[in-house]
Amino acid sequence: MEISAEKTKIMTNSKEPSKKEIKVNGQILESVTKFKYLGSVISDEGSKPEILSRIAQTTAALTKLKPIWNNKNIAISSKIRLLRSLVMSIFLYACESWTLNADIAKRIRAMEMRCYRRLLGTSYKDHTTNEEVSRRIENAIGPHVDLLTIVRQRKLKW
Repeated sequence: MEISAEKTKIMTNSKEPSKKEIKVNGQILESVTKFKYLGSVISDEGSKPEILSRIAQTTAALTKLKPIWNNKNIAISSKIRLLRSLVMSIFLYACESWTLNADIAKRIRAMEMRCYRRLLGTSYKDHTTNEEVSRRIENAIGPHVDLLTIVRQRKLKW
């Protein structure tokens, strides 16, 4: 097997940037701060860029399904099942390896509420609290586990 110096990149994972050069076949390898591997963003900043990317992908998927969320003939319970299978699965991909902090947890909760509000047809202008949104979701499907808890459970299983 031969390593291609043009295609190979290096990334250091340290608080202090490495000034060492790594050579392959006499060529210096390019140092990068992030790269995509198996659909996930690996970054020297930790999990935050990957999680923000997943939130953006989830929001895009949610928007593409707007005709479903706006359809009054589809039951809320069906919309929730669609949300979980088609939208939340995008967010949860490879979440087992994420590092969570308070800022990230807040962003995850906000994204989840945005998803539920979209399928319920409520807006922030309606002054509906997150608790009320959660209650309406539970009325439709029974007790449910929030997204942050699902991420934490998956991390523990991994």
